[in-house]
Amino acid sequence: MKTFLLMLALVGTARASSDALLGASQDATFQRGNEAYLKGDYRAAVLSYEQVAALGLSSEDLYYNLGNAYYKEGALGPAIYNYERALDVDPSSAGADDVRYNLDAAREAVKRRSEDRLIGAEVAPFWVRVVSPYSTSFLSWMFLGLYVGLFALLLTLRFVGPGFLRVSLWVVFAFWIAVTGVSGGLLAGRVYLSTRVERAVVLPDALAVHEGPDANYQTAFTVHAGLLVRITEHDQDWVRIRLQNGLEGWVQAASVGRL
Repeated sequence: MKTFLLMLALVGTARASSDALLGASQDATFQRGNEAYLKGDYRAAVLSYEQVAALGLSSEDLYYNLGNAYYKEGALGPAIYNYERALDVDPSSAGADDVRYNLDAAREAVKRRSEDRLIGAEVAPFWVRVVSPYSTSFLSWMFLGLYVGLFALLLTLRFVGPGFLRVSLWVVFAFWIAVTGVSGGLLAGRVYLSTRVERAVVLPDALAVHEGPDANYQTAFTVHAGLLVRITEHDQDWVRIRLQNGLEGWVQAASVGRL
């Protein structure tokens, strides 16, 4: 029953674009992708969606549909990559739950396909798991609102005389400072993740990681499709990746999708 429900979400109709950045010709290409998807021509759908994505436009609907089309083709790495891209656009949007649902389905499919897996390679640091579900804009507005409220409380305290109400307000003020500090920390973490941490997703079903930036170097280990990695160094068309468990090695840049 669980498998049926997961597949049901992925078989659903393609989303219509609501991105105002899509021009007339790009929107027509996007709609051709939707039509191809509904007809079961997933290769044509992928090609149409990729044409729109190649223009540098960022849209949750585009990446979500592209992920679904890749999934139906059996390309789990690109599917996971595009679901992650959709979440990166706005992880707190109304449609983010659908994206996460299909992302989980794709990751489960990878687990069934992959036998040898590296221990600890998929467990992201705690701070990453905490800040990832929220967008920078959402956390910015939350911090701003709490910050303004903090000064409003402080101003109120100046006009309240001694007594139970004043003591209660001081308790609220102390709590408000703590919450504001936490929201500020979340915002700082999200900004750091978005601007300073170069993340990528493994695209092939299996990818050999080498000890140096060349195919002639010995293979250190192998990673599977959809694995989230961090890029720490560049060398021409090779990148050095670091797994969550600390393992590092080199792969060709084209074999990972950068977020």
